[in-house]
Amino acid sequence: MLGFSKPRKIIVLFFLVLFIASLCFAFISIEGGAEWGNIGTWFPSVYFFTLLIITYSLDKIKKWLKKIYRPMIAVFYSGMILFLIAFGIFCVLIMGYASDDIPDDPDLVIVLGCQVYGYTPGTLLKYRLDATLDTLHKYPGAACITSGGQGPDETVPEAAAMKKYLTDRQIRHERIYEEAQSSSSFQNLIYSKKIIEENNLKHDNIIIITSEYHIPRAVLIAKRIYPESNIYAVKARSPFNMVGAGIVREFFAFVKSYIFDKT
Repeated sequence: MLGFSKPRKIIVLFFLVLFIASLCFAFISIEGGAEWGNIGTWFPSVYFFTLLIITYSLDKIKKWLKKIYRPMIAVFYSGMILFLIAFGIFCVLIMGYASDDIPDDPDLVIVLGCQVYGYTPGTLLKYRLDATLDTLHKYPGAACITSGGQGPDETVPEAAAMKKYLTDRQIRHERIYEEAQSSSSFQNLIYSKKIIEENNLKHDNIIIITSEYHIPRAVLIAKRIYPESNIYAVKARSPFNMVGAGIVREFFAFVKSYIFDKT
């Protein structure tokens, strides 16, 4: 970078920092329960690495592309600015979400699964289950579906571990139904519908419980799967060191779900 102008050095270093930070976020997400193969986990790292390489190699790219170089770069950086604006709006939506409009007698609570270690919930899932405990105590007439299958590195289905956590803390066994086949947020909610139909569960008003950064996507999917129901959400707080990683990953997962996760 010795021959670079000062602004270009700053931009290259900026993208390098973002690339390293996004890698850290990816590994923190995986530690918190995200899947290695999830595109949302790795897309930020690939994106910022691409920006880094392009900015670093501008001279060579300019020679290769010649006439279309300037408009291409204008489009490229305009896209980056639009991305940052969209990401900022997404963050505001997450942090500003409130569940004050939940009715006094909701019918059903669906808590979405995450990493478990045997029957011990991972950090993110514990926060979700603690929020579920508070919600079930607040609404004693609501049934509950624990939703989560068994990952390749798990010895029991997430739904079973979640149910045990709740029943060990004085939630009646008969209030809880297990959905133990899913491996994604979309499957969490669409397979839970089968549990509802098989057990004839009332579901006019459904509460979704998941991590705060996951709320927009979970509500989006739930409204598509349960168009006849009123959908509400209770956000479970997450450890500070996992929130940033979760938001970055979830932004790209939200875009993917918006396009593809349809019934």
